[in-house]
Amino acid sequence: MSHQIIKRDLKSFILNFDRYFISKISNQTDILTRAMHYSVSTGGKRFRPYLVYLFGKEYNLSRKIIMDLASATEMLHNYSLVHDDLPSMDNDKYRRGKKTTHFKYNEFTAILAGCGLLTQSYNILSNSNFNIAPNSRLKIIQLLSNISGEKGLLYGQYLDLSIKNPSIKERLEINKYKTGQLMSFCCVAVSICAKKNINTEKILKNIGMRIGEIFQINDDLSDFPKMPMKNKKFLQDYKLQLYNFLQRDMKKINIKNKKIYLLVDYLMDLKI
Repeated sequence: MSHQIIKRDLKSFILNFDRYFISKISNQTDILTRAMHYSVSTGGKRFRPYLVYLFGKEYNLSRKIIMDLASATEMLHNYSLVHDDLPSMDNDKYRRGKKTTHFKYNEFTAILAGCGLLTQSYNILSNSNFNIAPNSRLKIIQLLSNISGEKGLLYGQYLDLSIKNPSIKERLEINKYKTGQLMSFCCVAVSICAKKNINTEKILKNIGMRIGEIFQINDDLSDFPKMPMKNKKFLQDYKLQLYNFLQRDMKKINIKNKKIYLLVDYLMDLKI
């Protein structure tokens, strides 16, 4: 029953979020803009925006602030997917059962569409319509730059492409950069908007990172069904360790939103 609560809530959120999110891209009809729209409209779990939403509700942020922050986060995430799929990267022709952007259009259009989404993520955050204190806005932009740059998302992608047949521990390290850091941003950025103290920010950083790691472990278990049993056991044990840390940290900062706890339980059981 608890999992159904999250599934229904996530589905309802996606319906509302997607309308807002799509409106953040120009409605021009040129091919580049169409490619940007296509890149964000091929489905997706919208898990990162949902994370922003749940923690935004915890700290009583306005709907506008939540939606803007969630849109910027998802815009950056989709840019990374477009570039991940490129021939020079993972060379994937399909994502979520649909043609990848470079396969539907062409490679240079996909590169530029991804860059357009990245640029738009910063445009949303730097716009005065994102109505938070200027110093908080600057802090969030700097944080997103750090986690998406050469010490974050880009480095994770570099490791993923550079290491052939990574060990289980190397895969976990890659996951922290490629998935964990953006999940961490979702939680920390909310606390910055809500003007929480540094200690709360640090704990939320850990919470987001651990949620991201659990999320990606589920993905890995799904992507590699023939993984050796000892590796599956290692990942399941590691997930439980992350879960225990999450429970401790959420109680430490007195998280009250029950759906956050339900989401963590849902992820523990989820097979993506």
